[in-house]
Amino acid sequence: MGDLPTFISNPAKNRLKAGEPVLVFNVFESLRPSFIKIIKQTGYHMLMIETEHVLHDEYALTNFIISARDNGLSPLITVPTTDRLLVSRLLDAGALGINLCHSETRGQVDDLVRWMKYPPAGERALAMGANVDYQVADAEQYCREANQATLLMLKIESWRGVVNAEELLGNEWIDGIVFGPGDLAASMGHHGQWRHPKVLEAMERVIEMALARGIAVEPAEFPRDKAEYARQRSRGIQIFGQTRQTEYELLRDAAERALAQYR
Repeated sequence: MGDLPTFISNPAKNRLKAGEPVLVFNVFESLRPSFIKIIKQTGYHMLMIETEHVLHDEYALTNFIISARDNGLSPLITVPTTDRLLVSRLLDAGALGINLCHSETRGQVDDLVRWMKYPPAGERALAMGANVDYQVADAEQYCREANQATLLMLKIESWRGVVNAEELLGNEWIDGIVFGPGDLAASMGHHGQWRHPKVLEAMERVIEMALARGIAVEPAEFPRDKAEYARQRSRGIQIFGQTRQTEYELLRDAAERALAQYR
């Protein structure tokens, strides 16, 4: 007999577990198949889909998540709350991970684990649809695979989150850390100054904790050239890409460069 089929796998999480870098593209509004194709073709591994600051049609979001998986990208959803209905429905729609913005307390993390993981690790209710590619799956095998495949990320973007970081990272299911420097700077009294030395120092504090625990993390400042990227990789940083920019910011930058010679 051959090996059992795999019902769920997370390409980005597999890369993180192997110690490899993961390139992330942040998506706010562009839930289009063409967007997925271009992101995949340009070499990204993960889509971080925003739901804190935008409203999505649920039908369109489900289609986008399924299409991302079909194209070998890992869809990670940024959520503003650990609400069971929100988290479980996103995972059942096919999301391969949850990114909790404004992560500040261990209680938030424990709640997220409860709704993301099947028993005995959590209390996620079982349904099989987009989350299992509409296969007829063995429930025990699927639940075991899903608990390992789903990616749990925390977004640290407040001073309270920095202060409580050691407690947050103590949960065994945490896979990665990203930052919201703008909100972090504001919470520290430095509105609009996310490169303020104290803000960068706060992020570095969390980075050191994450690296010490073998948890994937992004840099306080993204590399400006290949040499800096190599230094960050040698340090153990694994998460890179456009996690702090929207697709319309990138479109604006490209459009302005295209017109530069006419001005």
